[in-house]
Amino acid sequence: MLNIGNGKRDGWVFEYTAAKLAEGAQAQKLYRQSRADWWAEQKAAVMKEVRESGIEISESVAAGLANYTNSQSRGPQVGVRADLQAKLSECHGKIQQHQQAVAEYDGWVQVLQANPESRLGLTQADWLFFFGKA
Repeated sequence: MLNIGNGKRDGWVFEYTAAKLAEGAQAQKLYRQSRADWWAEQKAAVMKEVRESGIEISESVAAGLANYTNSQSRGPQVGVRADLQAKLSECHGKIQQHQQAVAEYDGWVQVLQANPESRLGLTQADWLFFFGKA
């Protein structure tokens, strides 16, 4: 069996200019913004579906009987379908997650563009942060 845990890879450092890192940060920022926009579209679609069909009204069967008097019968209740609530929550969470990443990458773009000639050593995790594919 291949043991990929041993080796010196964890100690490797790759040198990049801040200008090159700024390009990577800008690309990541744009990608994250596109994801936030996509999730916002999904949220709008779910909101539309909720408005059109997500409201449910449930009522006790006994409530429809004119001569039935029982304190156990419940009046009408309104609720949103659970699947739509779950979709809406997922969209909201993803929008927040991607917008937070957009703000973080924007900060890196600003710092790196302000110091374009600086040379910085990147680990694998650093490289993936700036240039990795999702």
